Amino acid sequence: MSERNPRLQARRLIGTMRGGDDESLVLEMARLSADRATGGRESHLIVCELIAALAEMMLTASGPSEAAEERAYGLELTGDDDRQLDIDQTSPPIRAAVRALLAQLNNHTEDALFQVDLALREPEFRVTLEVFVHVLLWTIGMIEWCDEHGVARPHWLGDLASARRGGAGS
Repeated sequence: MSERNPRLQARRLIGTMRGGDDESLVLEMARLSADRATGGRESHLIVCELIAALAEMMLTASGPSEAAEERAYGLELTGDDDRQLDIDQTSPPIRAAVRALLAQLNNHTEDALFQVDLALREPEFRVTLEVFVHVLLWTIGMIEWCDEHGVARPHWLGDLASARRGGAGS
């Protein structure tokens, strides 16, 4: 397997999902599942990049704080019907992905990495798809929010138009 850039892969997955190319998304999830089944870490690296970018956008959107080191972040989870969810109502892989995001938001990178490992512990296709779809949707939602509100986001994500296409962009 050739060396791949996790940020470029994350960007392409964002573009694939935003473009509605379900077939390509499913094929990539199958490939990443097969990689995990043989001990590969590609999925972990991509999810870590997505969560780091998501946390960076959320922190930027929340604005500066004089006592950032004392600040603690939490998340409110909602379902498709916009009703609040208890984290225990989510599947273990999603629960771990949420905890990875919380750890990253609170500057606990090692804990975030551990939670990503938990989220992707099982190499089955269903787990790969579930984790990636949720993390991609969260990231896409935050990209759109940042763009609508003029909030900076990681440069490697490029501009909105190129993110929709999945291109390398700026």
